[in-house]
Amino acid sequence: MQLLASLSTRGKITLAACALGFLVVALVLVRMASAPSYTQVMAGLDPAQTGKISTALDAKGIKYEIRSNGTQVAVAKGQVGAARIALAEQGLNSAQQQPGFELLDKQKLGASNFQQQVAYQRALEGQIANTIGQIDGVSGAQVSLTLPKDQLFADEQQPATAAVLLGGGASTLQPGAVRGIANLVASSVQGLKTGNVTITDGSGSLLWPAGDGSGAGGGGTSKQAAQARYDQTLSSSINAMLASTLGPGKAQVQVTSDLNVDQATQDKLQYSKTGVPLTTTKKTESLQGTGGSSGGAAGTATNIPAYAQTAAGGSGKSNYKSTDGTTTFGVDKTVTRTKIAPGQVNKLSVAVLVDPSALLGPNGKPLAGPAATKQLATIKQAVGAAAGIQAGRDQLVVTAVPFAKAPAAAASAGPIPAGALGYAKTALMVLGALLFLFFVTRFLRKREAGSFADEPSWLRGLEAPRAALTAGGEPAGERFDPEAAAREIFKTDPKAVALDELVKTEPDKVAQQLRTWITEDGR
Repeated sequence: MQLLASLSTRGKITLAACALGFLVVALVLVRMASAPSYTQVMAGLDPAQTGKISTALDAKGIKYEIRSNGTQVAVAKGQVGAARIALAEQGLNSAQQQPGFELLDKQKLGASNFQQQVAYQRALEGQIANTIGQIDGVSGAQVSLTLPKDQLFADEQQPATAAVLLGGGASTLQPGAVRGIANLVASSVQGLKTGNVTITDGSGSLLWPAGDGSGAGGGGTSKQAAQARYDQTLSSSINAMLASTLGPGKAQVQVTSDLNVDQATQDKLQYSKTGVPLTTTKKTESLQGTGGSSGGAAGTATNIPAYAQTAAGGSGKSNYKSTDGTTTFGVDKTVTRTKIAPGQVNKLSVAVLVDPSALLGPNGKPLAGPAATKQLATIKQAVGAAAGIQAGRDQLVVTAVPFAKAPAAAASAGPIPAGALGYAKTALMVLGALLFLFFVTRFLRKREAGSFADEPSWLRGLEAPRAALTAGGEPAGERFDPEAAAREIFKTDPKAVALDELVKTEPDKVAQQLRTWITEDGR
């Protein structure tokens, strides 16, 4: 405290700046020590492929970092193995691509016709393979073309053929994707027909052409492939939901579905209650008369003798009108034809295993007993809504089971583990802080020692009379008088007497010197 009180304003500002700098450096070092370290797992990616990779890592709850404008992916050091497994499951662990038409930009001068033909074929194969790789569900493709030479006679011309090897399996492809790939390849090569295109998946299964017209090659998908894709998509979405709420690795979901992939057409005939008039015929007959001997209206009044007629009857008028119509009705019916799309769920079974350590209460402590059962019921309700569980048809089981802990890694002379690196960072941070404090303290001590070195002895002795007066039994309530102490010094110290004379004879020079000292001390 005495050192701090004896510092000048400039010294205090310097000390405060040093303390602030120390805090900033300490915060930066702590942040660097606590920040996760990332290791690059893939490079040279197509930005369109990066989106699929990030989706696969998010589904597994793996921390990652995208670098170099989306062409590189790095994951946390402790999750490298899990990331590679997750990418391999989705068929995204390969970033290599065949060269396309850029091969034609490197043609050598004087290349033969055969070399030019081979370069064109390689460029066409690579371009088609890269185009197929952009299809959703395809993790990569290899294309081999057979382009026969042109013949003079058409009957001697050999057809072009193509062989396509897809990196993933049929379960990752959308319905109708294989037929689309076959048409894409056939349309990219002159003289190539879709029947001469052969497509196989990574397991060697033939996808195109399919002789029975069923399966993936027939424009649809096989039942096993459709169920595998549906199970994987549903389980990934539920796992991602649980990982974001319970934590990564705290729950596992397994989905088993039974789908109806049969294509069917349903015809529905419906009759209406009333018919529809088709044709209408109408016939009208009418007769009119005024009566009398020479004529009259038809009827008995005209045919009877005259003597029998009365005066009113002989002169009466007649008006006859008859209408007859016929209407033909048709049957009113409605025919509805509906094509039932495949993929209807016949039965769905979902099993969810939850680690009991993930069931936490509001205070952050693990739950047990009825509280844990209630939270499991909440999880079951959420999973049932996410999976679309229907009572009476589907089955959903949620159980709390302790998860097996990962075995400790065996000690080896390989890379330094992440824990040792953390300890090393902490030790370096503490060592840097100690060195910083040592040099700051040393600098302040040197500065204080140098500041009093050039002061005159009479100025350093100003405090001595004060100490003597206070030590000589001065009354407790009496205050120290600096003018009296200065007069005592001027009486006894020859240098003080000379200074007093200098002030009286040359006050301008003394004032200038004092102004210089004040300016230097205030900087």
